[in-house]
Amino acid sequence: MKKKSGLLTAHPAVIAVWAALMAAASLLPAFPIVGTGATFNIANCLTPLAGIFFGPIAGAIAAGVGGFIGQLLAPHTVLFGPLQFTIGIMGALASGYAMQRKWWVSFGIITLFGGIWYLFPTGRGAWATPLLYLLGYAAILVGWFVSRKKDALLSPNRGKMMLGLFCASLAGIVVTQAMGNLWALIFFQLPPAIWFTVLAIAPVERLMFAVGAMIIGTPLLIGLPKIGIQVGPMIYQQEDEEDIPEPAIEAKG
Repeated sequence: MKKKSGLLTAHPAVIAVWAALMAAASLLPAFPIVGTGATFNIANCLTPLAGIFFGPIAGAIAAGVGGFIGQLLAPHTVLFGPLQFTIGIMGALASGYAMQRKWWVSFGIITLFGGIWYLFPTGRGAWATPLLYLLGYAAILVGWFVSRKKDALLSPNRGKMMLGLFCASLAGIVVTQAMGNLWALIFFQLPPAIWFTVLAIAPVERLMFAVGAMIIGTPLLIGLPKIGIQVGPMIYQQEDEEDIPEPAIEAKG
């Protein structure tokens, strides 16, 4: 897959619309966050789709703008101050690279955050927390396997497409979990007992967010190109066709 030139792989208007959707979705609660009184919101399902639909950089911009506006609209979801939107940026970035089949980037981001965790005494006390990230590694392994010969997100097999979308989404969602954990470790200094309690709940939450992203994303991945909005791997496929010299296109036709 050829990388499209420039930072933006989608029209700025499309990115703005997705950012607005994410901001609006922040008003819809999904799950309570244990021990905080705050809630996750539906925007958690849209964050990885930003990277998958528009590419890692454009998706990160959409997630960042949408997340920043969303935390102004729904301050009850804000735990980590004005920089909370950076969590969504990293999640969209990881899913965007997974969409490009650069699974090693998502692997590296998860591993980096997991390693930083053990630099903190409290993190070493709650030593089992990074075991949650095995979920991300599993998603990366399965995603790599199903897309190693042909991109799963372009497959006419809808089951394979849904599996690829689920894996790319879960990789990004685990990154948001890993970064959010670090923010919580720094801001709240929660005791290990709390972290061990979360350990039993967080995998279910992350899997549900990934399923939600798959359910929302699959019809959009199929339908948006039909109305002229290229998303997912098609944004790169379209660039490849544009690079073919005009006589070659006519000969091909």
